[in-house]
Amino acid sequence: MHHIKSLLINLITKIMKKTVLCTIVLGFLLTLGSSNVQAQSFLKKLKKTVSTESSENKSDSLDNDSVVKPLKWENVPVYTAKKVTLTNEDGTPMLNEDGTPVTRVFLVDQFGNKRSSEAVQEQHKKIDKAITRIILKVGGGAALGALGGLAAGKGTGAAVGAAVGAAGGLLLSAKDIKEAKAQKKSLKQQEKLLEAYQKTFTAEGTPIDASVDLSNVDGIDFTAGESVSQTAESLKAELASEDFNSSDDSAWTI
Repeated sequence: MHHIKSLLINLITKIMKKTVLCTIVLGFLLTLGSSNVQAQSFLKKLKKTVSTESSENKSDSLDNDSVVKPLKWENVPVYTAKKVTLTNEDGTPMLNEDGTPVTRVFLVDQFGNKRSSEAVQEQHKKIDKAITRIILKVGGGAALGALGGLAAGKGTGAAVGAAVGAAGGLLLSAKDIKEAKAQKKSLKQQEKLLEAYQKTFTAEGTPIDASVDLSNVDGIDFTAGESVSQTAESLKAELASEDFNSSDDSAWTI
């Protein structure tokens, strides 16, 4: 055990003086007495972290508070493309000249909220900023991966609490680290969707170019999935509302 502690202390000296990994290691060091196996496992991950930290450890140009707050993860919007079939006031489908239903495609979150592509882009910036602050707080991508492994259940409760608590100013939990990783991955997928959507559809949800194959826009199928019905009048009112263009983040920030 003394050997492990010595190795950890030596690793600390290899990391930049102000990097938050020092705080993580010191916090974790206090918990090593309970599990030699876990200590060895974490040490292995930490060595990998140190080897890449110099290239990943960028200065935090964000609001680098001493305490990083988590998000209300269950309220963070996740967008997909949804088809809307327009109807008349009496519920009968509106038809194009060729007899096909009139449809629109919009970006809709898991709560059913339609948003303009500009609003989604602004929300993504806010979410990414919040997640990036969490990642920077725990020392970059490599450290996040190490702590993420602990958050997934590969460490003891005491060790996880000490490491994550030290990293996040005592406000980040193991769940927050795990959620941050998942949201980062989700944002990458949504960004691909957003990019394809912006070059394919107008603000009214109609194709910019009628000749484009909507079933394969950069690998995204905008024709997939069931459509929902909505009257033309109610859709018009929705697109004109403040909510459609809102990037408000109050639902998921603490």
